[in-house]
Amino acid sequence: MLRFDMRRWFLSSVFCVLAGGMSACAPAQSDETASALQPELQTALDERFPSSPDVTQPGFVLQISNQGDAVFQATSGAADIEQARLITSKTVFHIASLSKQITAAALAHAIEEGLVTLDDPVSRWVPETQKYGDDLTIAHLVYMTSGLTEYTDVPAPGDRPWATFHYFTVDDAIDASLAAETLQFEPGTAWRYNNINYMLIARIVEQAYETPFSAVVRQKIFEPLSMNASLINDDITTIIPNRANGYLPRLQPVLDELRSGAGIQVQSTDDLVMIRRNAPHYGGSGVMTSMDDWSKWQSELLTHSVFGDAYWALMKSRKVFDHDKTNDAFGLVHGEQGGRATLWYSGGDIDTSTYAVTFPETGMSVSCFSNNPLDSCEQKAREAIEILIEFDAL
Repeated sequence: MLRFDMRRWFLSSVFCVLAGGMSACAPAQSDETASALQPELQTALDERFPSSPDVTQPGFVLQISNQGDAVFQATSGAADIEQARLITSKTVFHIASLSKQITAAALAHAIEEGLVTLDDPVSRWVPETQKYGDDLTIAHLVYMTSGLTEYTDVPAPGDRPWATFHYFTVDDAIDASLAAETLQFEPGTAWRYNNINYMLIARIVEQAYETPFSAVVRQKIFEPLSMNASLINDDITTIIPNRANGYLPRLQPVLDELRSGAGIQVQSTDDLVMIRRNAPHYGGSGVMTSMDDWSKWQSELLTHSVFGDAYWALMKSRKVFDHDKTNDAFGLVHGEQGGRATLWYSGGDIDTSTYAVTFPETGMSVSCFSNNPLDSCEQKAREAIEILIEFDAL
């Protein structure tokens, strides 16, 4: 995954009918959804997040939910500009680092089933880490305090960029990281956000179940929650119905490495570049899902109706180390917005911007997926939250 820092970088329903290769789209809301919000609040959200049937630009889907049920949704722009296919709640996005919640959720199942513990040395499951000693545990991976070298900090195979439009596997990334002879710091003494931590968690889950990670996630998470459009994108040849392509302005500096002898020719014209995810790595990213499916995940996060209270207590658990950051959980971050406790995470890659936040005390959640990586879903979500607070609806 290309690491330009967009990780930290919503809503009337739209029903789109595709016919004869053309798109027709009319904003609409069901009576049930419309009645869930005050008319003044509905108007304020509609004005801030107008749905748009523009099939010439990328866009987003933003949703406000109560216990996982949508009470407000806006869609804008095209999932596939070539096919004039608009973004809807069924559009499947690469959700980048939001994937870490799903990776951690698979680990939580392995822990619940007694296959793994947080105190296990990583070397028990990944022998190549034996040189770092047994003090490096799975807990250090979960809470981003391992001291491991991020794979993007070392050369990629063939000196090609570590970017999702270049082919590389999770094994390539792990091998590059673990080539470092020493850790960057003693485990537990500092915090550093690294995707390699969650790539290794995915490998540990595979080892524990003796099953490919994508199959574990499908069996343990997606199928029980009926997230039927969701998958781990560990095979770039997979056909993904309703997929959103990523788009960037052709002259963006982030594309400079494409022009600098990396093997892809990009013309210097003033239009858009289409970005496809060509690297099947997973763990730190790699989940493909729709807003409809993501709502089921957020409903479970709030209600615990499928996996149970003990499972979610583990997922939301914090751990204290010898550094000041204490708000991390299992692919989740404890926070606060508008005086309300939150659980949130964000994602960004060359093909996407994503953000999801839940308010456990009220059951509300706000999520945004965009196929324009320069479009900050976190900013959109925060603006929606400010409107909810203004109307005392949070």
